[in-house]
Amino acid sequence: MSTNRHPIEQEELMAYLDGELPTDQATETLSHLELCPECQALAVDFRGVSQELMAWEVESPEIGIPSEINAALGERLQNREGAKVGSPRLEKKTMTSRWVWAGALAIVCVAIGLKLTLTSRNRNEDRSTAYPSMVSIEQYLMPDRNAEIALARSAAPEAISSDAKILILEWRGYETAIEGKNGFVCMVERSWMSPFNSAEFWNPKVRVPLCFNPAAARSILPLTIKRTQMVLAGLSKAHMIDSIKAGFDNKQLPAPELGAMCYMMSRAGHLSDAVGHYVPHLMFYFPLTDKSSWGADLRDSPVTLNPQFRDGPEPITEFVIPVGKWSDGTAAPDM
Repeated sequence: MSTNRHPIEQEELMAYLDGELPTDQATETLSHLELCPECQALAVDFRGVSQELMAWEVESPEIGIPSEINAALGERLQNREGAKVGSPRLEKKTMTSRWVWAGALAIVCVAIGLKLTLTSRNRNEDRSTAYPSMVSIEQYLMPDRNAEIALARSAAPEAISSDAKILILEWRGYETAIEGKNGFVCMVERSWMSPFNSAEFWNPKVRVPLCFNPAAARSILPLTIKRTQMVLAGLSKAHMIDSIKAGFDNKQLPAPELGAMCYMMSRAGHLSDAVGHYVPHLMFYFPLTDKSSWGADLRDSPVTLNPQFRDGPEPITEFVIPVGKWSDGTAAPDM
């Protein structure tokens, strides 16, 4: 992988998937993965090979041997035990056996490497056509209403989400499933809230649980509602982009309010095929601003610039800060 086009090497990508990268490198890797189909495909390849290796098992043969034969073999082996010890022929045979196994292992490793190489050569074509267009709406919906409610609530700690308003996606758009009491709004976003140039913009597997605070519910949620309405109406990306620009120009879409943020602390979400559920984090929204004002993406800084709205039609800057716990209070992986 050329660092002229990619800020990460293959070894660093593998370390990221294993949760072994420092925070600043991990956030930089996530930002790149969001917009790079080539690296997304490679990450999926690495995950798949890892799962296949973990699934390999060597089973012992279960062949029944008659007791008479087993006893005779045992006696014969005992008689030959002295001859075996120190026998050059036996040593040579043992070494040969070991070399055979070593060769077999090498062949397996070469096969895996060849598979990754061949896949890597074609990953641009594979990812560019993986989700080329919207599929049937049924694939984006969650048939179990209660499951979507629970997933939405998992975005934030129970002390927040238990009194939050819950929205779920239906055929005509998002509808209120449960009225709230504290001004927060929890929901599960779909893939079309990704950047418009994302390779997974139409990925029907994406489920992003989040919980907006009151300021974000008033000023960021309307954008989610609008994008969803346009998607369900069958509008093209170009039409959606123009409509969003016009919405901000004529003030139909509000600028982010002061203090607008949301919780994304669910361990059950699926942000993309490349990153899975990522790590628990908080997101903060601002009108367009320079990331240096937050020290984002600097070495050892916990703050990163989220690419969701970068280079898009929305005049929004979004920062991400990882946190150490999932919404259920359990410890998250070190980043």
